[in-house]
Amino acid sequence: MHRIFLGLAVTVGSLLVVTLFSGFLVPSGQGGALHDLHFLLGLLTVMATLLIHSIAFTYFLGTGKWVKEVVRVYQLPPWVWSQAVKNKRRAFPFELASMLLIGATSWLGAAADTRRALNATYSYWHLMVASATLAFNLGAFVVEYVSILAQARLLLEVKDQADRLREARASGAA
Repeated sequence: MHRIFLGLAVTVGSLLVVTLFSGFLVPSGQGGALHDLHFLLGLLTVMATLLIHSIAFTYFLGTGKWVKEVVRVYQLPPWVWSQAVKNKRRAFPFELASMLLIGATSWLGAAADTRRALNATYSYWHLMVASATLAFNLGAFVVEYVSILAQARLLLEVKDQADRLREARASGAA
């Protein structure tokens, strides 16, 4: 999972950067090809950002439930389950805040696009929130990646312990 996440994070991070800087090419309050390009890049970036954070959230949900079940069945030490919960809790605020920020950025972009009389105000806020979204998401990718690596190491350790216990039970029963 960590390799998949790293590739997705680099792709989405690049999309965030390109989308932000394509906004500087759009003349204020005007449509045209550059506006349409920024709009389409923005839509793609929003969907990709939501996707990657949702994948990370789902990964921690699924692996956490698996660890909980293995700990229960094989009577492993409670610290194993606690570590899985800690990994999930470390990443969750960053996943949620990243999704909220990208939503706010797109909402302000839509407001800047449709509110011609207040275009300068909304454009300014759109730029500020988009910049914060870019910076926060890049940091969130780091935190999520570190958490995914920790979870992957924990999963390997749990699997090894479960395999050893299963082999010991099988050899004791034979």
